This record gives sequence, structure tokens and C-alpha cells, in this order.
Amino acid sequence: MIKLIGLVSLLLLAPLAFVACASLTAVGGGQEIVIVAGERDGKMYFEPEVITVPVNAEVTFVIKNEGTMDHEFESIEKGEAGIQEIIIPPGRTRRVNWTAPSEPATYPVYCDLPGHRAAGMELTLQVVEQAAPGETPP
Repeated sequence: MIKLIGLVSLLLLAPLAFVACASLTAVGGGQEIVIVAGERDGKMYFEPEVITVPVNAEVTFVIKNEGTMDHEFESIEKGEAGIQEIIIPPGRTRRVNWTAPSEPATYPVYCDLPGHRAAGMELTLQVVEQAAPGETPP
């Protein structure tokens, strides 16, 4: 009987433990922006090539590596966007949460693996003033 009570308790509490663990690893960060990384025709790329977000925006970059080799996603040097380096293995997807600065600016985001940036693996991240209702940001 005691074993039965223990088993029932375990079955009832297991889902609660799962929910608690899931909340610890939940990913948030506002609007999701999908970026595809890869190689084609001897060049490397991020698509889209330009991303525009309003100041103070909370975004989650969802980087999908559709290529055949590792790629990075970063903008960490002084004066850049402050996006820490993340490695995306081939066929995998990584998520990066980021909050845009409070002032408009333009930043490079790139793959810093040897030769990748020179092969075209860089995008432009534009932070712009928030548009008034009905307007399109510059």
C-alpha cells in the first residue's frame, strides 16, 4: 500500500517538476527575427542582409544554419551592438535575446570564423527611432 501511495504521488508531482524546469529555461525576448546562415556559390551569407529595429526593442534573433559548416553570430567589439559570440553548427538553430540601445545607430553583425566575414558573412543591424503611428521608420 505504501508503495502504491508513493507511486501515485510521484505520478502526480512529476508534471509539476517538469513545468518548474521548463520555466527556468524559457526563452523570451520580444519580436522574433529569423536569420538564415549558410554558403552558396563559393560565398557565405546571412539573410536578410539588413535588419531594422526600433530603439529599445527587445528581440530574439533565431539563427538557422542551413550550411555545411559551423558559423558564428556576433557583434561584440567596442562600439558594436554588444551581441555575444554564439556558434551555430550545421543544420542547427540558435536563439539570441538582445535589447536595442536607446539611441539610433548602425552595427555590423558577422561570423568571425577565419575567412567567413571576408566571404560575405556579415549583415547590417540598424537601430532607428520608433515611427509614429502610420509612418515607416527611415
